[in-house]
Amino acid sequence: MKWKAAIKNLSWLNLLSIASVGYLSTFAGGAIAGALPDKILWGKPTCDVSTAEILRKHELRKLALVSATDPKLQAQYQSQYQGIIQKHKSDLQTCRDRLAPQTQATWLRLYPNDVKAGVLEDVFDKMANRGYNQVFIEVFYDGRILLPVANNPTPWRSVMEEAVKAGEVPADYDLWQKAIAIGRERGIKVYGWSFAMNFGYGYSEVRGRTAALAINGKGDNSIANTNFDRKLVANGRAFYEDAYESDHLFVDPYSQIAKNDLLAAVNALMQRNPDGMVFDYVRYPTNLTGELIDNVKQLWIYGASSRSALLNSIDNKNVREMMALYLKNGDLTADDVVQTEKQLAQAAKVKPNNIKNPAETAAIAEGLLWNIATNHAYQGVVNFLTVVTNPLKQNNLPIGTVFFPNGNRVESGKYEARMQPWDRFPSHMQRHPMTYALCADGKCVADQVSEVVRQSPPETLVCPVLAGTWGQSFDGHPSFEIQMRAILAQEPKINCFSHFVYSWMEPESDRLRKAGKATGLESPTVPN
Repeated sequence: MKWKAAIKNLSWLNLLSIASVGYLSTFAGGAIAGALPDKILWGKPTCDVSTAEILRKHELRKLALVSATDPKLQAQYQSQYQGIIQKHKSDLQTCRDRLAPQTQATWLRLYPNDVKAGVLEDVFDKMANRGYNQVFIEVFYDGRILLPVANNPTPWRSVMEEAVKAGEVPADYDLWQKAIAIGRERGIKVYGWSFAMNFGYGYSEVRGRTAALAINGKGDNSIANTNFDRKLVANGRAFYEDAYESDHLFVDPYSQIAKNDLLAAVNALMQRNPDGMVFDYVRYPTNLTGELIDNVKQLWIYGASSRSALLNSIDNKNVREMMALYLKNGDLTADDVVQTEKQLAQAAKVKPNNIKNPAETAAIAEGLLWNIATNHAYQGVVNFLTVVTNPLKQNNLPIGTVFFPNGNRVESGKYEARMQPWDRFPSHMQRHPMTYALCADGKCVADQVSEVVRQSPPETLVCPVLAGTWGQSFDGHPSFEIQMRAILAQEPKINCFSHFVYSWMEPESDRLRKAGKATGLESPTVPN
C-alpha cells in the first residue's frame, strides 16, 4: 500500500513532503426501522402466479397433508402437488428469462416450527407465487447457527437447540439443507445470509475467545455498554432478545481465532451446497450518535492481534515508536516528537536530529498516523472478508456483501464509525447495498443505488436491497413498485433486486411460525 512505501525511509525531517497523501472519498446514506405491517397487499409483482393456480396448488398441498391416514390417496395428491410445483417452476424460469428483473429475491428467517410437514413448503410456495426466484436465508445471526445440534462443529449454539431439548425435533434434523431442497424444487435459488464480524452476544460466553474481540482505545469491547441484563441472557438466551447495536459483539478482524471460528461455520454451511452466500456486518460497530469519528481511540484496532499487526507493519523505527505513543495517548505533542528522537538516537548511539519546529512536525505526524491507522482498520475488514470467504471462492460459489452505502463515508478526514470499505471489496463479490433511504418518490433510493454503481467495477453485480412491501408505503418506505421504477429510470442496467423482508410481505405467516403455531394449512395469500 502507498503508506507502507512512504514510511519505509521516513524521518521527521521529511514528514512535510509526504503527509499530504489522500486516501478515501465521501458518501452519504440512510436508515431503517419498523414492525410488521397491518395488512397484506399483493401489489404488482412480475412473474406472479394467478389466483386460480395459487388456490389449486394450496388445495393439493392441503389434501396431501390431511390424507396421511390413507397412503394411496396421499400419494395421489402429493403427485399432483409436485406436478403443479414443476409447472410453476418452469413458468417462473421462462418469465424471469423474458422479463426484468432477471433476479427477484427476498430475505427470510427460519424457525423450528418450519420442520413441521407442510409449513416450509407453504413459505416457499408463497415466495414462488409472487415471482421470487432467489431467497437469502439467515444461517448465522445473533450468535446462533442454522446447523443440526448433532452436527455443529462451530462455537455457536444451533438455532434448533431449544427445540431439540423440548423433544420437538431430532438432534440431527437439518433445516438448512431442507430449505435448500424445497427452494430448488420450486426454481428458487437459496443463498445463505451470514453475519461476518458481528459474532453475537453469546460468543462472549465461549471460553478462550476474549483475545478475539475488537477493542477500542478505552479498552472496551463492543458490548461494554450493552442493554442486556447479563444474568437474564446467560447460556444463549440473548438469542431470544431484541439485539441493538450496543448488544452486538464484534471481533478483531486480525484475530486468527475469529477467522478460524467463522471459517468453520462457512465450511459447515457450504457442505449443504447452497447456491451462494452473502455476508452482513462486514464492518465495525457504529456509534449511537451517528457522528463521524476523528480520534484514533475511537477505532476498534486495540485488540492484541490488530495492534500487533499495525505496529509490525511499520518498518521505520521513528514512525513505529510514534504510532505506539499515538495509540496510547490519542494524540501527539511536540515533546513526544523531541523525546522520541532523542531516545532512538541514544539507542543507536548517534546524534539526534535537530527538529526546528516540533509542534508543526507533531501535527503533521499525527495526520499521517491517523491515515495509517484508519487504513489499517479498513484493511482488516477486507482481509477478514477475503479469508473467511475463500472456501466459497475455491468451490466457485457466488459470494455477496451486504452493506449500507454510507458505511464507507469520509468527510474532511473524519470517518463513518462503521469503517466499512465496501468500495474496496474484491470485484468478484456481488454487492447488495441496503438502499433504505426515505422519500415518497423513491428518488433518494435511486441516488443511493447510482452511487454504489459509480463506485463499483463494471463486472461486479450490484443488486439493491429495498425495504418495504408491495402495493403500499410502509414505515416511510414507498412501495417496491415505486422504488424499482425510480432505480431503473436512473440505472436501467440493474437486473437484480431483493426485497427486505418476507415477514413484511407475509406478516401472519411470520407471526405463526415464530410462535410455533403454523400448520401449513393456513389460508393462501392471493392477489387482491
